[in-house]
Amino acid sequence: MSGHSFTDNHPGFPDGLLRALARRSSWSRAELARHLMVAEAEVESGLEVLGSLGLALLRPDDRVGLEDPLELLDEARIRAAFGGNTDLTLQVLEQVDSTNTRLEQMRRQGMAPPMACVADIQWAGRGRRGRQWLMPPGAGLPLSILWSIRHWPAPDPTITLAAGVAVIRVLEALGARGLSLKWPNDILVHGRKLGGILVEGHAQAGAGVDLILGVGLNLRLPRDLPIDQPYGDLRDAGLDPDVSRNVLAARLLEALTDMLATYPEPGFAAYRTPWQAHDACAGRPVLIRGARTLEGTGCGVDAGGRLQVLTAEGMVSVEAGG
Repeated sequence: MSGHSFTDNHPGFPDGLLRALARRSSWSRAELARHLMVAEAEVESGLEVLGSLGLALLRPDDRVGLEDPLELLDEARIRAAFGGNTDLTLQVLEQVDSTNTRLEQMRRQGMAPPMACVADIQWAGRGRRGRQWLMPPGAGLPLSILWSIRHWPAPDPTITLAAGVAVIRVLEALGARGLSLKWPNDILVHGRKLGGILVEGHAQAGAGVDLILGVGLNLRLPRDLPIDQPYGDLRDAGLDPDVSRNVLAARLLEALTDMLATYPEPGFAAYRTPWQAHDACAGRPVLIRGARTLEGTGCGVDAGGRLQVLTAEGMVSVEAGG
C-alpha cells in the first residue's frame, strides 16, 4: 500500500518523508523511495517542497539529509509530559492543511470532544480575518483543541483572551520573557508577533455546540520570511533553544484544557487581571479599522473582554471583530 498522501491545499510531500529525514543522518533517493513505498520522482518532488519551505537540506554525494537536527512531534512523548484530561483524544500529524480544519473534519465524522491536534507542518493555517499563518517545518507549533460548550448559556468571546493568558503563563514558566498580549488574539515578544489564537464555534444539530481553539506559535523562524508584519520567535524571548517541542505541546494542552474546563464560571474573571498586566496597548495609541476607523488610547478591557479606547469623544468599547 502506497504511503503517498498529499493535502488538498498544497502539493505536499509523501507521508513519512520528514520523519525519515529527522531519524537518520542521510539517505539515497532510492532508499527513501523504498522506505516510503513511493517512486523516486515523488521523493525528489517532496524534497523540493521541503526545501522551498525553508528546511535546510544537505545533499552530499547523491545523498540527502537535514542540515540541523529536528525534533518532530511524537504522541508518546507528548502524553508522557501531559498531566491533564486523560479523556483527550490526541492526533499528531506530520503535515496538515490546518489543525482547526482537521478537528472540524473529525467532528463531522462523529468523533466526540475533547480532541486535540498538533502538526509539524501546517499548509493552510488561518489567522484572524482569514489571514494565512505561515509556519515552516519544525519552526513553529500549530495546536488546536475541540471542546464541548453545550453547557454554556451562550458563546463567550472572552475565551480568546483567557487562552492568551494561559499560553503566556506556560511560556513564562519555561523561562520566556518580554511577552505581551495584543487585543484580541495576538501574542507578542518585544512588540513583534510571536503567535496567535483563533477560536471558532460550531453548532451540530441534536448535539449542542462545540468550539475549536487554535494556537500557533513561532519557535525558530528564519529571519527572511515573506511576512507582512514584524515577527519574532521564542529565541527572542530568551527561551532555551533546547526546550522540547513535545514538552511545550504537552504544557499548552494541559493549560488550555484546564482553562476551558473553568468556563463559563469563573470564566474571564479569573484571567482579566493577568491579561491587563500583559496588555501591549495599555496607555498607547491605538488605531482600529473595522466598520469604522477608531483612534485613541488603549485603556485595557472590560469584564466582557471589550477593548476600552479613550477617544476625543470619550471612552469607547470595541467588540472583537467590530
